[in-house]
Amino acid sequence: MIESDCSNLSDWVDSATQKGAVAVLTHKNGDMDTIGSALVIAEAIGPKARACGTNIGSLAKRMLSDMDYSFHILDPNRPVLPRSLGGIIVVDSASPDQVGFDLPNSVPICVIDHHSSSSEKWSEDTLLIKDNSSSTAEMIWEWMKHRSSELSDNAAVLLLAAIISDTGRFKHARPGCYRRVEEISETSGVDPVDVIEKMENEGLNYSQRMGVLKAVGNSTSQDVAGVIVATTKASTHEGVVAHALIGAGAHVAFVQKKIPEGMRITGRASRTATNLGVNLGVVMTNLANKLGGEGGGHPGAAGWSGNVHPVELESSVLAALSTELMN
Repeated sequence: MIESDCSNLSDWVDSATQKGAVAVLTHKNGDMDTIGSALVIAEAIGPKARACGTNIGSLAKRMLSDMDYSFHILDPNRPVLPRSLGGIIVVDSASPDQVGFDLPNSVPICVIDHHSSSSEKWSEDTLLIKDNSSSTAEMIWEWMKHRSSELSDNAAVLLLAAIISDTGRFKHARPGCYRRVEEISETSGVDPVDVIEKMENEGLNYSQRMGVLKAVGNSTSQDVAGVIVATTKASTHEGVVAHALIGAGAHVAFVQKKIPEGMRITGRASRTATNLGVNLGVVMTNLANKLGGEGGGHPGAAGWSGNVHPVELESSVLAALSTELMN
């Protein structure tokens, strides 16, 4: 994140906190990067800021299990935000629809995000802080350095876990990522290896493990423009299933799951695949343009959700991937 972005963000935060409270919103998938980034920047801003969102993912829950952090869960149908609201910061969300509910029009909004593609645009009066970092957590760290904010041990763990998670254990790390990890580790004394060990303790129960193994066993594979693609359906932990398929030899893995709103598909790509030109963020955005719903993400990790038949969803995502590779 460039110096001018850090200055603009600091000015925005100072102005918002003078007017009232600041709600730091996560996206509705609740992954490690959005939850960790929200909690750390809220802590850095101070008591006027609160991290909140509609969901916390399983990895984030596990990392927070022994930490004294307060994350406010919002009802997407009736989200309750502070009355004296000075501003809203949205972290790690490429588009407004990823928040999970409509944001108020009368409150200043700042977005801190690193995604390269999205299915919907933010309004023109939004302060949009965009960067080519591997994770939003890296952008938060750059701002904290600019502001000379104190870094607690728990905040360091959350930032490192967010970076490690969003880069797929550094397989999709972009320039500057390793330097930031080293800075966070040296500043806090927290060893990234210890963070990885905590993250790898999946904590799956018996039925969840059986569900993951069944999904992997029922997968099918095919060649799409020279890229080996594995597809399957899962009832739980789609990300774990997708990583297992990548580990088994697939370049790209797509995992479908039924959700109350219809269907969700999770995509993961290996470093080899992204080097060959795979960009799952673009694939999912194009899928949203064709089928509706919401889609986007990173080159190596992305997702889509909406209401469509599973067969059409699979054929459409494979066609979108093929088009992406042919361009």
